[in-house]
Amino acid sequence: MNNSSNKYVQLVGGFIAIVFGVLQGIDWLFKKYEINSFYFNIILIVLLLAFLISISIYILKRKKANSKNKKLEKKSKTRLIIGIVSSGLVLLIFVYFFKKININQNLVNEIIPELIETFDKGDIPMSFLKSKELLKEYPNNEIIKNYYYKSSQYIKLNVEKAGVDVSVMYAGDSVFNYLGKTPIDSFIVPNIDGGRSHRLKLVHNNINYEYKGRNRYKFNLPDEAIEIPKDHKAFLGTNLSFYLQGINFQNIKIEPFSIGTNEVSNKDFQEFMDSGGYENPVYWDFPFQVGDKIYDFNSSIKLLTDKYGQLGPANWSYGKFPSGLDDYPVTGISWFEAKAYAKFKNLKLPNIYEWTYASGIPENFMTVNQSVVKMSNYNSSQLREVTNSKGSYNGLNNIGGNVKEWVLNPYGERKEKYSIMGGSFNELSYTFNNYYSASPFERSVGNGFRLSKSLKNYKSVTDDDIIPEFERDFDNISDVSDEVFEVYKSQFDYENKPLNATTITLDSFQEGYTAQKFDIETSYESEEMLSGYIVYSNKFKGKYDPIIMFPNATSIGSNNLSDFPGNIFAKHLIDEGYAVIHPIYYNTYNREKSINTFWASESEDYKNAVIKIGQDFKRSIDYVESRNDFNIENLSYFGYSWGSIMSNYLLAIDDRIKAAVICVGGLMMQKSKKEVEAHYYIRRIKTPILHIVGKEDGIFSYEKSYKPWKNLIGTPNDKLKLIELDNVGHGLPGDTIVKNHLNWIKAHTSN
Repeated sequence: MNNSSNKYVQLVGGFIAIVFGVLQGIDWLFKKYEINSFYFNIILIVLLLAFLISISIYILKRKKANSKNKKLEKKSKTRLIIGIVSSGLVLLIFVYFFKKININQNLVNEIIPELIETFDKGDIPMSFLKSKELLKEYPNNEIIKNYYYKSSQYIKLNVEKAGVDVSVMYAGDSVFNYLGKTPIDSFIVPNIDGGRSHRLKLVHNNINYEYKGRNRYKFNLPDEAIEIPKDHKAFLGTNLSFYLQGINFQNIKIEPFSIGTNEVSNKDFQEFMDSGGYENPVYWDFPFQVGDKIYDFNSSIKLLTDKYGQLGPANWSYGKFPSGLDDYPVTGISWFEAKAYAKFKNLKLPNIYEWTYASGIPENFMTVNQSVVKMSNYNSSQLREVTNSKGSYNGLNNIGGNVKEWVLNPYGERKEKYSIMGGSFNELSYTFNNYYSASPFERSVGNGFRLSKSLKNYKSVTDDDIIPEFERDFDNISDVSDEVFEVYKSQFDYENKPLNATTITLDSFQEGYTAQKFDIETSYESEEMLSGYIVYSNKFKGKYDPIIMFPNATSIGSNNLSDFPGNIFAKHLIDEGYAVIHPIYYNTYNREKSINTFWASESEDYKNAVIKIGQDFKRSIDYVESRNDFNIENLSYFGYSWGSIMSNYLLAIDDRIKAAVICVGGLMMQKSKKEVEAHYYIRRIKTPILHIVGKEDGIFSYEKSYKPWKNLIGTPNDKLKLIELDNVGHGLPGDTIVKNHLNWIKAHTSN
């Protein structure tokens, strides 16, 4: 047996040496030339059968040589065990190469093509996650590496302290992936939305800090022993640059802070009332200067009464909030009251940079998480509870809508107004992205607040920053000659080329009404069609008087046309025999966008956007004129907010508009290139105009935006009607518009 054991070991060892070497070579050839694994499997089977047959022959030959009861010597037993182990090793080699070649083949035939298809479909997050996971198994595969790099982006990270735990949630993922402890100078995320579609989490002193993605981070850490108030979200300090309503904030240093996840509720504020907060001067900052006037405590506190003359919020009764509204936000609050309550709670109002940072506006401005803003409480008749999470952002409930929120900073050197952010329930959603200011004594139904806390042991210097006020003296800006203006106006001209119009009637619209969608060729080079929607009533025969409209600034941030044509304006006019035409202009809704805000600037992008919008406007009128079911001679215009601002150009470049109704418009303080400076255009408008404004408008100032427009508009006085509403802001009462709109266009269009 000793001799036979030796021979057995030799046989098996030979197979190990030869087969492993041969299979390694064959494996290399198959991978290099991408030969189908089927043929490799045939070779494996042949070699395996050869091994098994060899072993079988050997065993049969030696069977007769061994007696049934012959005891094996110790050495023979050892050699036999070695032989058996070696046999197992040979079999493992076959199993290894079988799995390897088939895995490689599966990689080539299925996994990599699936990865390529995912990337080509534009699913970058999934391409990133797949390639990242595959690299763990195939770290040297160049194809996988290539798609990993193509679908990823480096994000810079600068944290001033070591030992901070860092995790990231990738776009398309639902869990945080731990990256390690700082120092970490960068990490990789899916290359979508400029690398911003991720969430970053840092843990320091057992406090979680979470952030919506940016392409670089720089954080200042809080002092060690600072406690985070209950129901607050903590933010690390950072350096931030952002653009807000024409104000360019550059490299603002934000210290670590926390901010309330909820607005202050009626129930919360009742505690201040019941504690005698209004009678205690320690909570109030009087004497206080507003403009040229100094207000003391005794005289000022008398201004802060409820509807029955008792101290308290404007809409309370005898020091009590309305029944059943415990968890709704306190409203009818002035800046002074909000600040006093903050002092009572040993906290503060957020400054404008803290509030803006927490809201997410700097990351996306007009497009900040539109799905969230859409879910927020805007354009509503009632408030939501402070804990309502619909429309929450960065973990902050009702950060957009519900109530406008007072912040610390004054507006303008005279400090006549103070900053109030976010827009309220009775305003449109685009107010979320706009800067507002109001008198610190204003106590509108939409005014509320939330609290914050500095996480440093000192007051932030930015709490006292003054927001710069835009000033332009339009009365002293000289006009251009008519010849020069004609050159400016000619920018909106285009070749008279065919419309190539298609018009379809939409199914399943409201009974009794017709909705149509049109597509026409643009006047400028574009891969997109100029489309639009038309709605009219079926109860009228003959031709319809058309109303062409321009949307508000919500249209910039939205890419969604799902509400069309259901959100078509002015059903009350449609019921009177008018047809409403709503073109989808350049830079609105799902059309190509080159600017992300309606605020003017001296950029080429702004100028070119205005020109393309103007050409789309004229082109849409060409289409209306081409139809025989519209009275083109009775064409009118409607615009609200941005629609009013754009009327400054549109009414000047096309005299086919016979009458216009505009709301909350004026002139913008921000300069643009001379060729599209609006004040040159409005001087030459002759169209009959009804303009409705609120004197408390926080976007287009009554004094500085509307009044200059009023002074410069070229429309003759007998064709100009101005309705100026007291105690009304940017959101006009709908009944005022309805009551005046129809009468105006009837009076100024032919019958």
